[in-house]
Amino acid sequence: MKRKRQCGVALPADAGANERFRISDSGFRGRGIAEAGITLLEMLVSITIVSLLATTALFAWRAGVSGWEKASALLEGDRTVLAVHQLVSEQIASMTPYQAPLQQGGRVMFFQGEAETARFVSRYSLTHRGASGLYLAEYHVAEQQDGTRQLLFREEPVWRGAELGAKIAGRETESGVMRTRFLPFEGGATAVVLLERLAECRFEYYRPATAGRPGAWTGEWTGSGNEMPSAMRIHALAREDAGNLKPVTIAATVWNYAQRRAREE
Repeated sequence: MKRKRQCGVALPADAGANERFRISDSGFRGRGIAEAGITLLEMLVSITIVSLLATTALFAWRAGVSGWEKASALLEGDRTVLAVHQLVSEQIASMTPYQAPLQQGGRVMFFQGEAETARFVSRYSLTHRGASGLYLAEYHVAEQQDGTRQLLFREEPVWRGAELGAKIAGRETESGVMRTRFLPFEGGATAVVLLERLAECRFEYYRPATAGRPGAWTGEWTGSGNEMPSAMRIHALAREDAGNLKPVTIAATVWNYAQRRAREE
């Protein structure tokens, strides 16, 4: 075989053709890899698109979570309002007459009926959901610094009449009517907030009709002797931001009075 010398190296006669073929084949394969691969620009564009999609998904997820939390808070508030209405109505309806001893002697019906404070003895417990026994129920309307009002509640079991008598300041005659004076409502840590963010809240009591006098609601109960209202209501007006289900007036007929009237009839 004839050999050619290039740069002092002996090569086969057809070496030049083979070298040219290898070089051409190598160049062809390089161009194919470049055409099949991903350029830096394409990679940057892909990363940017993926980042935008991830950001959009994150914002959508956060918006969904925020909406769920708001809906859950509104639903919980509505449930609270419904529960308060039902329980308070039950306790008012279970109101029972109770003669408390006075420190100066004698006994008096324990019932305080004012526009912002109501105290009475009931057979129904809000705390224990209807446990048997007698309970002192105390309701009070408290005004907040922002001008709104809260409906506060305290409850304790009645063991002895002297405990109720200790809450009575005394009795006095005013405008020819004997009134029972009670000590101020003491909230403290034992008071529970039943309703809040109220624009208005007050108590009203129904005085049944008598001979020559029709029945009517009054903002203060001044009954004497063993008289008690035949019904009681809590007029509540919520603020605009109080939620979808706003507190409304809670009214209940006193069962004890209704049963007594039924026996008389």
